[in-house]
Amino acid sequence: MSWFSTFRWSLALSVVIGLAGCKPRNAMVTPPPPTVSVAKPTQEPIVEYVEFSGNTRATDTVQLRSRVNGYLKEIHFEEGALVKKGELLFVIEPDQYEVELQSANAALQKAKASLSLAESELTRSKQLAKTNSVAQSELDVKVSQKDSAAADVSTAEANVRQAELNLSYTKIRAPLDGRIGRHLVDVGNLVQAEMTQLATIEAFAPIHVYFTISEADYLRFAELVRSKQLPDMEKQGFPIRVGLPNEEGFPHEGIVDYGDFGVDPETGTLLRRATFDNKDGALVPGLFVRIRAPIGVEKPEILVEERAIGSDQRGDFLLVVNDKNIVEYRPVKLGSIDKGRRVIKEGISLDDWVIVNGIQRARPGKTVNPQRPGDAAHISREFKHEQLTSQPNSPSNAKRKG
Repeated sequence: MSWFSTFRWSLALSVVIGLAGCKPRNAMVTPPPPTVSVAKPTQEPIVEYVEFSGNTRATDTVQLRSRVNGYLKEIHFEEGALVKKGELLFVIEPDQYEVELQSANAALQKAKASLSLAESELTRSKQLAKTNSVAQSELDVKVSQKDSAAADVSTAEANVRQAELNLSYTKIRAPLDGRIGRHLVDVGNLVQAEMTQLATIEAFAPIHVYFTISEADYLRFAELVRSKQLPDMEKQGFPIRVGLPNEEGFPHEGIVDYGDFGVDPETGTLLRRATFDNKDGALVPGLFVRIRAPIGVEKPEILVEERAIGSDQRGDFLLVVNDKNIVEYRPVKLGSIDKGRRVIKEGISLDDWVIVNGIQRARPGKTVNPQRPGDAAHISREFKHEQLTSQPNSPSNAKRKG
């Protein structure tokens, strides 16, 4: 290759390199601040509540057992049915006890006859004693015989009463209103007195709900009782509401009427019991329930949307946008929930703009683009200015275009 050809290729390569250097360079563009929705807290008169969990239990549970021996003759109920107090449930074969009653009645008649004879002889002896025809010792014997016969009558009457009771015990009736379970003994089987369980009846109208409270809650309640903000449960019950897992809110109202004295040292809790009339039968024994109880009297509280609250290793927090649109981390102390809003005891004021949407995009110390509510009474001056500058024909935009 000649020097001229080499020169030509070198010149062409220089031109290509020069043209490549004229292309615009890639530059990193800072992304715009993330957009979040903010709202100011509200303040309303609220009765604060605490919530627990508990279980329903029957107010009365009776295990039916026979008081006499015998073979089961009849069953007079359907398994799982509602029964009324006094309703016939089981019949033990009564033949044996009917015979015993007849025998006891016969013994009573005999004892009464002996008493009648003894009374007649005593009366006759007393008349003869007036004429000294009967010795005093013989009269004493007649008195003793009459008293013995009277005692025999009393014994016979007791035996009759016992035989009547035994006969009545062959018919087993419901001792209370409630729901009866399945029968545990079939017809024809031997029933042993006070040993064989026949069935179980549970009363659940009214029904009890048992739950536990922590030692801290107990101390808090005790202080409210001393300050007259809560009624003393020892003197009068206070209202409480429960709801089932598939129910909205807490539709069932009852009264706390019992509490164990002292704290369980193993769990650090105290047992409490509430009673509900349960007329509709919605609550049955053994259910898990949610419990809500009022604390104190109605007073103004600061509330925010429940969705605005975050939680990390440091505890509960809210993200607040300051006047420079910078996110601030605010640890808060939470109160009760009211219609999807949470009471905030400490950490924010009514003038703070709290992030309610876009919490995941916001970072403490970073700038955001806050979108405030459209209510003119709650729009800040900065947001008004932002709205004005966002118009296509605004002076600010015109200046940017120019």
